[in-house]
Amino acid sequence: MLMKEPMKHFFRQILLGTMTGLFFLALPSDAFAVKVFMLGGSVTNGNNEIYSAMRAATARNWIPNTDNLENCNPNWAVTACPRIAVVTSSAENRATGDDVFHNDAQVSDLGYYHLFQKYGFSPKHISSHVDNYLTDSYAGNPAGDRNIEIVQQADIIFFNGGDQSRSVRSLLTTSGADTPLMAVIRRRVMDGSLVIAGTSAGTAIQGNVVYGEGSSYGYIYFNANLAEKPVGSETGLKDDLFGMHVLAYSENGGKMMGLGFAGSNIAVDTHCNTRGRVARNLVAMKSLGTTQGICVDEDTAIFLDDDVGTVYGTNGVTVADTSNAVFSQDAHFKVQGAKLTYLTSGDSFNFETGDVVSAKKLITMPYYDTEYQSENILALNEITKSITHVVDSTAPYILGKAPAPIRKTGTSYGFEAQTFNFRFYRSEQTMGYFADGAYTAVGVLIDIF
Repeated sequence: MLMKEPMKHFFRQILLGTMTGLFFLALPSDAFAVKVFMLGGSVTNGNNEIYSAMRAATARNWIPNTDNLENCNPNWAVTACPRIAVVTSSAENRATGDDVFHNDAQVSDLGYYHLFQKYGFSPKHISSHVDNYLTDSYAGNPAGDRNIEIVQQADIIFFNGGDQSRSVRSLLTTSGADTPLMAVIRRRVMDGSLVIAGTSAGTAIQGNVVYGEGSSYGYIYFNANLAEKPVGSETGLKDDLFGMHVLAYSENGGKMMGLGFAGSNIAVDTHCNTRGRVARNLVAMKSLGTTQGICVDEDTAIFLDDDVGTVYGTNGVTVADTSNAVFSQDAHFKVQGAKLTYLTSGDSFNFETGDVVSAKKLITMPYYDTEYQSENILALNEITKSITHVVDSTAPYILGKAPAPIRKTGTSYGFEAQTFNFRFYRSEQTMGYFADGAYTAVGVLIDIF
């Protein structure tokens, strides 16, 4: 059974401190129910399922004509649409943030203004970035006052993709406390009056601690030894502890304070199916000290409504649990008995009890009678294929290999770099479901060695 925290029914902990000397604000759990949409990145403009679910989570579920790009009155005093504040703080700077909000590269690549207008939101831009946060995240000046007023009126707030360390820099002080803008965001999210959402980097920052950079193989190779990075680090989440011309700088990663809305025991990652990050998420959990992980595929979202997460979109979400896993003390990352659950559209997962609800049909007669073996388990969709084969085959286990990546520039792993092995297998609690080409796999065990 998964448990968020030993005293979950009495307190929910929200991170407010620095990476060193963490401190928490304890609040009664019944005082609020946090609502967080976490999108895995690269969400298509045609994914009506995700945007409709986001709209329905607000109190203003106005149904748009998605053939139009101007559905909603921009005057928030009179609009019937959900009022969405779009934060582009993960962008490189203010100019780039303005561009991704206002400008459409093409019809299939809308800026945020027309994207949200299409799906029945009235959007306004929060203009806080690494080059202007000292004004735009603080009261007492026109830009900061405007941003705070927008947040005070919004029904939902959305964080863009890019680099999550930039958002941390823009919204938190160097000591890790909330800026005035972030304080208003946090207060409204915590009292249940504001839905929070994000995509890619905007999803990653929802963890208590964010991590990033590097590769899945690098995380295994360096045994989850993620560098602790301060708010405002000039090299972001890269592992620069031994300089910028060593292997760890490119292949390992770092960790930094996050916003804390996903819960104190959950590590969050994105782009999982296309970039082999289910493994990165699992390995990072060791460094972050969490026993639960959420890895969201592209064009997919999970909506956390307090303890329950529901999946929307075209791919899936992998939930990791290491509460009963055994980690080795070797130089490289090794684990036995970690648990993975793969969820697809319509599935829900209770992060306190571990219960899964799926409308798909229980698999009782496996389709495959041979095992699936992957020669590059960290490649596109290979972990997902392995997980789903476990629940739909008669094979006792599924094997995968993770060879060292070939780097064309910079420092290489060298000939001594080993190939890591992945073993996926069942327990008595493992179950699989299938309908309309989509799988749900519950409680698949994994060893990495």
